Amino acid sequence: MKPLFQRGLLLAVLMMGLILPLAAQSTLMTIHMNDGTEHQYYMSEYDRVYFEDNEALVVEIAPTKSDRYNLAEIRKITCSEVEGLIEETDDSVMLSPNPSHDAFMLHNLAGRQRIDIYALDGRLVKSVEAVVDQVIDIADLPIGLYLVKTVSSTHKMIKL
Repeated sequence: MKPLFQRGLLLAVLMMGLILPLAAQSTLMTIHMNDGTEHQYYMSEYDRVYFEDNEALVVEIAPTKSDRYNLAEIRKITCSEVEGLIEETDDSVMLSPNPSHDAFMLHNLAGRQRIDIYALDGRLVKSVEAVVDQVIDIADLPIGLYLVKTVSSTHKMIKL
């Protein structure tokens, strides 16, 4: 069982420098199923989302609710901030594609920047120097939700 995500998916929770500004926020996570149905969760810092054996997505809403979804039945997962809450981010920097399989790019970066990728439990899992539109390889990372931090922004990124 690998913790993947606390505080909205997609969602996210966050402790340590990068994470503290987000901890008080809430995120609406929507799981879009292949059959057209949707499941919505308001995630807080006490909630968790993680993958189990690369077969199931588990959503734990503290302290009593736990739902499980077969990954093959999920079309996509989206997250959005709850109205009135502020996330520190520079909207001019964009991450794509998101979700990603093996790589992504950051558009509108100013010069060469250090890019840190964090698992949602606060662990730094990768750090690279990048310039605008440079491909950043994430093939070595397991499936999950990550925070991608630049000098001026933080983005949620899903690795499929």
